[in-house]
Amino acid sequence: MTQTNPPPATLHERTSWEQTDKQQSFTRDIADIVTPGPSAQIAVDPVTLDECDDHDFPSGDPVWWHKNHYSTCYAGYDNLVKPASCPILCSPSINSFRLVVIGVGDTNVVPPGDTSAPVRKARFTIRTDTGQKSGPEPAPDSTLIQLRLDCVALDDSTCQNSQSGGVTKTLGELRAGFETSFDLTISGNGAFPDDPDNKTYYNTSLTITNFAPDYLPPEVKLPNDALRCDTSTYTYNVDTQRRDNGACIFTDVDAVLTYSKATGSPVKAVAEHIELAQTTPENTKPGGVGRIIPGAKESGRKLSRLVPELGVGRDDRYEANRLLAVANCIRFWGLNYSQGGTLDCDEYPFASTYEGAAYNLWNGGGTAVSFSSMPLDRSQNRAAGRALGIWYAVDHILEGDAFYVDIVG
Repeated sequence: MTQTNPPPATLHERTSWEQTDKQQSFTRDIADIVTPGPSAQIAVDPVTLDECDDHDFPSGDPVWWHKNHYSTCYAGYDNLVKPASCPILCSPSINSFRLVVIGVGDTNVVPPGDTSAPVRKARFTIRTDTGQKSGPEPAPDSTLIQLRLDCVALDDSTCQNSQSGGVTKTLGELRAGFETSFDLTISGNGAFPDDPDNKTYYNTSLTITNFAPDYLPPEVKLPNDALRCDTSTYTYNVDTQRRDNGACIFTDVDAVLTYSKATGSPVKAVAEHIELAQTTPENTKPGGVGRIIPGAKESGRKLSRLVPELGVGRDDRYEANRLLAVANCIRFWGLNYSQGGTLDCDEYPFASTYEGAAYNLWNGGGTAVSFSSMPLDRSQNRAAGRALGIWYAVDHILEGDAFYVDIVG
């Protein structure tokens, strides 16, 4: 089995890989968050065994399907094959079982004032069922098969596995139906001492070993999947009034936030501004020929979250983003750009990203990267801003994490 752009095996390569484009994306419509409802449960929606079993895995897609940042899954068959041996046995013999594997990262949220230690956990669950059985000499149902889920740390942390030695069952037991879980518990310091999120990195994989010497293949190893854990505590969901307290997520999937410009959309004005900025930056303010405003998937340039609460210059950069955006509104629409408080100065890229209005200033000037700001309906702008903060929380977008913004409708 092969996979395009698989997770690297070294820490240095992995941290660079985290920012690259992935084959899969998880899309969230911000209107689902703006509209009142159980928004905290939107992204934290763990994949189920049945859902994974029913999922279509098109040829060319990654081996692991990521429903969202918290869920990964694989479904397929393990075939034990005895090759044909003419002239006596001129057809191969096959005995197989179906395998469904789901991995769910643990998200931990606590109320303000909670002082419990952050938790970092994930669980992989495997379910088996019957498969094909044909040919003159199919592998005996007494054949022993081992299922082993590995979690390899790329740093000095520890990934403790509840069944590190794997699980061994007979082929008959697997064909009859079997289910087991591997609980992963993370401990230790982050990969980098200056990382406020204490992030740690792992490659997870599943190995299937067949102990019947006359049947092939003796071993099947699925491609690695990318697990990242952290002890972040700063992201607060104003909807649920809960904050992060550690989590584990799968990172081989792009995060995409969508804004609808359709009639009736609660963020229509904001969506139209973002689309204008992404597609024709020369028609925005401050504008300029040859300018680039990042964030659209077509641009290949992601936005990355900036968390001012973490300090160390981040707060200054966030304030600079806001000040330059507002100064731009004043420059082109005058001191009364708010029209008596009915409009806000909306900026894109967002002030809570490193690509905000101060990007050029912070990078010494002279870059082609620009921004746009303009007066927009206050209620829409503030609803969109509130929803963005909730999305950071429910999708677990941390300091420096990259994402795309897409316009639909």
